[in-house]
Order: sequence, then C-alpha cells, then structure tokens
Amino acid sequence: MNGMINKGRNNVRGFNFILGIIFLITIVSCSTTTTEPETTGINANNDLLSQFAFEGRIYSIEGNVTPVEKIEKEVGEIKEILDDVKENGQAKLFNTKIDLIEGTKIYSIQDVDKDTVVAVKIKDIYYTAFFLGKLD
Repeated sequence: MNGMINKGRNNVRGFNFILGIIFLITIVSCSTTTTEPETTGINANNDLLSQFAFEGRIYSIEGNVTPVEKIEKEVGEIKEILDDVKENGQAKLFNTKIDLIEGTKIYSIQDVDKDTVVAVKIKDIYYTAFFLGKLD
C-alpha cells in the first residue's frame, strides 16, 4: 500500500514539475521588450541639443524621437548652421553629439500642428522639435 502511495506522490511531483516548466516557458515567451532607436550617445532627457528657425518660429531639439510611422511629409530644410538663429532655415548647435547639418530635412508629424511640433531626420532617426518662440 505504501508503495502505491509513494508512486502516486511521485507522479504528482512529476506532473507539477512539468506544469512548472510549461508555465515558465509561457511567461518568458510572452514577455514584451521594446527597442529604442540607437541615438549614439544623445540623451533623451530634455537637454537642449539644437535650435532652428522654420516659418517664423524657433524650434528646439531635445533628444526626443518621433516614430517613423508618424512622419507625414517634408515641409522644410535647414540651410545654415550658425552661432545665432536670425532667419528661417538657420540652426544653432548646443551639443555636437547630434549630427545636425546643412540640408537636414524638416517634416510634419501626423495629427500634430506643425506650428507647435515638427521632426528633423538625422541618420534615419526622426528627432522631435518643439516650438520655443517666435523668430524676432
């Protein structure tokens, strides 16, 4: 009789062990991960990286990224990198870790007014640029 009880307990332990493995595999396979675009050392913590003028407004790039599926169309271009922004198309760098260059394209963002937010494409990453103030 004891032999049958022990055999039954071993079967239950084996079943619990297999159930535990299945549960662990299910949890691990269902976990979600997100992959952030590589920003080559750029902090997305609201450090001011650059400013530029577009349509009479000054925009700031702070390291935030816009998903590519939210990009609508090209609306402008950065024409000059200078020490001070005085005209449309001009930009100023505050951090050389961002590779903002002459010819960088400016894009509108889906469902967002371009008077408040646009994006610039740098090395296949769309950085969000926020309205900072009117161009003097």
